Amino acid sequence: MIKHLFNELRSLFTIKGIFIIFYGLPLAIFIRIISKIFLIRIMKINSERIGELIINPAIYLYQKENNINKASKYCLDIFFFKTDPINTQICKMLKREINIYPNYLIEPIYEAQKKISYLIKNQEKYSPLKKRRFKFHYIDKLPYSKKNINFLLDEKDKGKKELFEKFGVGENDKFVCFLVRDQEFLKKLYPGSDFSSHEYRNINISNFIEAAKALSKRGYYVFRMGKFQEKSFNTEDPKIIDYANSEFRSDFLDIYLSAHCKFFLTTMSGLDNLLPIFNIPTIVIPLNLAIARQYKNYLISTKVFVDEHNEKVSLKELFEKDLIFRQKKEDFDKAKIKPLDPTSSQIHKLVIEMDDHIINGKKYNQEEEELNQKFWNIYCSLYNKDKNAKDEISVNGKLKIYSRFDISFLKENHDWFLN
Repeated sequence: MIKHLFNELRSLFTIKGIFIIFYGLPLAIFIRIISKIFLIRIMKINSERIGELIINPAIYLYQKENNINKASKYCLDIFFFKTDPINTQICKMLKREINIYPNYLIEPIYEAQKKISYLIKNQEKYSPLKKRRFKFHYIDKLPYSKKNINFLLDEKDKGKKELFEKFGVGENDKFVCFLVRDQEFLKKLYPGSDFSSHEYRNINISNFIEAAKALSKRGYYVFRMGKFQEKSFNTEDPKIIDYANSEFRSDFLDIYLSAHCKFFLTTMSGLDNLLPIFNIPTIVIPLNLAIARQYKNYLISTKVFVDEHNEKVSLKELFEKDLIFRQKKEDFDKAKIKPLDPTSSQIHKLVIEMDDHIINGKKYNQEEEELNQKFWNIYCSLYNKDKNAKDEISVNGKLKIYSRFDISFLKENHDWFLN
């Protein structure tokens, strides 16, 4: 704490620090003086990463809609972007809903408020956003938010027009999006940084070609999403579009496609924070199951994990080894556990299950229902006892499941995975 305070004080002896002292601090003090009559709250939006650009403002709008963190007096909530936004379309949508002012005007006041709060511990009073108790706090409520970011009618018309003119997708054609994580985005954004600790979150894009072809045969267009991608996603099928590497990729279409697709497949990356806001049916293939969100129209799968002897690691063992919440390579390496990418066959079966059962409403048979229930019963029992879930359970109660789990995976792996 003392070291942190010292670093904060030292930061004032810079050009930026001087601006905070002589401009930001007087206004921050004035804001506190008038706070009993008129409360001004300021929030910084991390705009250099699309996931954070989307999620915290969306949670704020949900909280505002539901009178969470509502001030008991006259109040003005002010926002500013940390940097130029990574996506201009999200920026436009946010500006229609919240008060966003220039960074150079608001950031010095915000920084001064933070420094005052180190001495007078009441920073939350001056924050528009009620702090989340755990990583996904409030996110499960976003599908029910009625006053969140949305598209204007002319933007919807623009989206339909661009899809037809640039990709041949008609108004009545159906399309899906694949967002498959690799390291290229972070390499481009932060060229001097090492992100190898996240490499187990990546999956080889070639494993998704078979699934894309199967969906094309069912009449879907398939858009491979992303702003920067390491490998191409090329086939001879005109309905399979490597949009991430297309000359037609744009900030607008990134958001329009994601919010209007029939369903979205993600390996967990920032853009998928948009999906609960628009209640998009989703396939999730995370590195760990604890990070997979639970919605009624979600279908969840997993990687296979093997130990140093190449023996498969069960769900119970992943909990026991404290890996069910982990994302970093070093955590798995320390436990001598390695995740294996889902195979082309697994992903193929997964998209067919989504199309058949969640999109088109085909009923599961009794065996499939029982197997799905067995998995979630075991998972919930282990999850509700895990120390990492303590904060979530204290807020939401014991875990309740709304998603389906990859039924083909369970049929093929239940002997070791569920025992």
